[in-house]
Amino acid sequence: MPENKDIEVFKIITLGDSGVGKTSIIKRFCENKFDDNTLSTIGINFSNKQITVDKKHKIILRLIDTCGQEKYRALAKSYFKNADIVLFVFSMNDKESFEKINTWMELFNENNNRENIPKYLVGTKNDLEKSVEQHLIDEFVRENNIPFMSTSSKENNNIYKLFEEIGENIYLNFMKKGAQKQATIKIKFKQSKKRCCDMT
Repeated sequence: MPENKDIEVFKIITLGDSGVGKTSIIKRFCENKFDDNTLSTIGINFSNKQITVDKKHKIILRLIDTCGQEKYRALAKSYFKNADIVLFVFSMNDKESFEKINTWMELFNENNNRENIPKYLVGTKNDLEKSVEQHLIDEFVRENNIPFMSTSSKENNNIYKLFEEIGENIYLNFMKKGAQKQATIKIKFKQSKKRCCDMT
């Protein structure tokens, strides 16, 4: 997609173990496609999606898909410092991937030189049998003061809601803070209100 320099671009980086579904989330959101045989990301992939927020303002979400394999982490680290938003992704049917989120958070915090980056916890594959107890998720969210969204790329469950609400909230806070993206941003996902966002 050609980039319009007049449209604000927000960089979203996804972090989590290999195989949790980071690529599938991005592909579903950007292309409305799902592939059961999606291969694990090698290195770093980039995708852009333009959305309309607040019913009139266009922004671009630049999605940075990172590889969860340890041998590629040095490459991923180079993108941490420029991220506007970070998604910590785990699979709802893989308890180990959830337990690794603390490690990913520490890695990000050690290699990001900006303060108060908005962080989100994203559970994937909620269409499968769950092995991560809800009380553990609730405790993690409470302790880290970050919002959580349960999703399924296969069933297209909460994928658009995730990115549309992130996009709208981050833009509105960006404007309110006088175009200073480094400012503290507090975001909570809305539970019931249907949002109207034009996808282009």
